[in-house]
Amino acid sequence: MNISLHPITEADLDILFEFENDPIANKMADFPARKRKAFNAHWQQKILANEKATAQGIWLDDVLVGNVLSWINTDPAAKSDPQMRLVGYWIGREYWGQGIATKALEMFLKQFISTPVFAYIDKQNQASLALAYSNGFFDVTAQYPKLISKDNLRLFRRGNV
Repeated sequence: MNISLHPITEADLDILFEFENDPIANKMADFPARKRKAFNAHWQQKILANEKATAQGIWLDDVLVGNVLSWINTDPAAKSDPQMRLVGYWIGREYWGQGIATKALEMFLKQFISTPVFAYIDKQNQASLALAYSNGFFDVTAQYPKLISKDNLRLFRRGNV
């Protein structure tokens, strides 16, 4: 199994859109699917054009199977919140349970992250929780209660703050 990371390009958005529009994955992640136009605008304007974001495709041999990315939280609605580097990941459901996302996140963190990083994870998403724990994240929800917008959401941190 040859897992590699490569920068996301606009040519990758079609397959990433399909992954993000899987209703089972949406339910597990408690993440609503975007309509195509909103999805493309989000990726083009907030990720690909953002110099503080890093977006990598997860490739299994020659097949794009998901993505892992990091960005600085600069949401204007959260002016009182600390600016935090966040990480997120998404993998096509047909590739779940093979250790691909765990290995890809490990590679991403080693290559691109040198500061503390945070991740929001739905507490019922056991696979994502296991992935985070195996990559050195720990639950800091109790330390940052004002950053939690939903009861089922947990905040994880990797590295010292």
